[in-house]
Amino acid sequence: MEAEQQPPSIGSLLIHTLPQSRQKYLCYTRPGHEKFNLCVTNVVDVWTTGFSPQKLEEHKSTHGVKSCEEYNSRTRDAFEKGAISLTVLDNIAILKLSQDDQGLTFDLYKLSLSEAKAEIQSVMFHLVDQVHHLQDQLKASEESNILKLEKTMERTQRMFLAEYDSKRKGNGPESSPVSKKRLAGESLINPGSKRTKAPTGVSFEDNSLNDSNE
Repeated sequence: MEAEQQPPSIGSLLIHTLPQSRQKYLCYTRPGHEKFNLCVTNVVDVWTTGFSPQKLEEHKSTHGVKSCEEYNSRTRDAFEKGAISLTVLDNIAILKLSQDDQGLTFDLYKLSLSEAKAEIQSVMFHLVDQVHHLQDQLKASEESNILKLEKTMERTQRMFLAEYDSKRKGNGPESSPVSKKRLAGESLINPGSKRTKAPTGVSFEDNSLNDSNE
């Protein structure tokens, strides 16, 4: 009986899909500063480069790669451009990245059933953790947006009520001089003062009649 394999720890993955004519494959890399491994799986079998430090240096020297970060960037660019090809030959798979003249070729070797089971289990749990992390981020973002919206609505409501109250006070009967009723005889030019009647002058006709009567 084979010993139960422990799932390898995964810090992070770069996952890509490989659509083939009859079957789909997932390709993922394990980014790292001084290590790099590339894996392909159909979620049943797993093929991997399984680079040891010595084999990794040999592969880098053969393909003119200076760092593991360059492996990651060139692999990501090739998948984004669709410049990849995969050939599966049961126990070995050949992955070619041909986005430029300096194409990379990886020989991947099939893991045993127990190793493949542990690898897929590790990848699945890693993906579940990532989904939970993204859900927590989304929930926190939604709660933050709701709080901002509530504050904005409260501020808008206060501004509206203040403006409405100001207009209501400004239109009150006590503050509008036009609304006061003008009293009879009150001057239009100087409200509150009586209009002055025009002088009638002296009637000489009345005085002459009075003199004749005497």
